[in-house]
Parts: sequence; structure tokens; C-alpha cells
Amino acid sequence: MTDPGLHDFAVVAEHGDSYEFHIDASAGGTCRLVAVVQTERGPRRNDLAEIPGALWRMIGARVVRELAGGMGEAERLKAAPRLKNGTNRLSPLIGRELALLLWALQEEGATNQLEAILHGWRELAREERWWLYAKAAAPGQRVGVGWRRALFHALSEVAESRAAAPQAEKKSLEQADSPRPSRRARLKNQARVTQTPEANPTRPAARKRKTAAAAANRS
Repeated sequence: MTDPGLHDFAVVAEHGDSYEFHIDASAGGTCRLVAVVQTERGPRRNDLAEIPGALWRMIGARVVRELAGGMGEAERLKAAPRLKNGTNRLSPLIGRELALLLWALQEEGATNQLEAILHGWRELAREERWWLYAKAAAPGQRVGVGWRRALFHALSEVAESRAAAPQAEKKSLEQADSPRPSRRARLKNQARVTQTPEANPTRPAARKRKTAAAAANRS
């Protein structure tokens, strides 16, 4: 890395695609995630998400722990991973994970579901985050509709349903041999409900998500 104004959160290819997370956690500041794509004419920057700096101060330490804990040995620098005020460079894999969380936090109602969203995001495997990122980053996706809105419901409602589950059901979930595949299946179904009008309307949660999706599509 040649620019002293940049901080690498983990190993980042010097001349490859990357993400930049600009942090201004001061009063009234904002935090902005930018995708940096290398082209023949030089790097092209695309703004992906932006949240208030005050919101980042509330969750930043936990987000860093989650991202750092999931990294493989080949991704790690000698220094402990941290995100500083200023510009932080992220690898494509880590940038996608962070983008997923920030998109959910941009949605209407996210401030009231902050802990639920963070909990739901932390429960996802890295592969699940990458899969959902690919869906929410597709052309035409934006705040309030489609996969972005489905993502908000998927993260917040999964956490809520677990918090409200009977104790016996909680124990059965904890004792399950393969919790990751079932969670991935629930999240895929959540996204499909938001996208697909013919989704099964018999379950209360499905009816709620279908109504939200229909309202979003009309906007």
C-alpha cells in the first residue's frame, strides 16, 4: 500500500478490486462504503451504502470482531484487524459482508431493529452473506424494494422469531447437528417471499412479508 492515508483492514491486493469504508464517527458524520473496480482507464468507484457515524459508533466494535473472527489465515495481517476513522481498504470478500449489513441498516425501521439486524447478520456464515450480497447488488436493487427490503426482513425477523420461540424449540435448535443449512434455507425463502407474488400466504410471517413486498413494489 503506497498511500499513507489508507488503512488496510486485512490483506488487500494492491492492484485488484477492493472496497473502501470511509468512517467519520464524529457528531453529524457519516460512514460510507465504496466499491473500487479496476478498469483499463483506472479505478472506478461506486457508492454502495451510507449510515450515520453515530450508528457506527454503536455497533462498530462488534462488527469488527465478527469480520475479524471469520477471516482465514491468508487474509490476516500481522497487526490485529481494526477499522479506523478515515479510509479503510477491504478485500472484496470482507467488503461484501459489510455491505450486506449496511444495506439492512439503511432500510426504514432499521434503527428500531438494530440489535435484531446485527444479531441476524452475525449468525450468517460468510458464504451466506456472499450469496445474499450477490442478490442485493444485482441491477435494479435499491433501498426499500426487492432484495434490499427482503434482506431487512430476513435479518430482523429471524432474530425476532428466535427470541420469541418457546424454550423447548430453542433447545432443539441448539442441539441440531447442522444449523447453518437450515438458516440459509430460511433466508433464501425470505428473499423469495419478497420477490415472488405466489409465495405461500398461509403462514403469518409470510403474509406480513408479502404485504410489505407488495407495498414496496408499488412505490
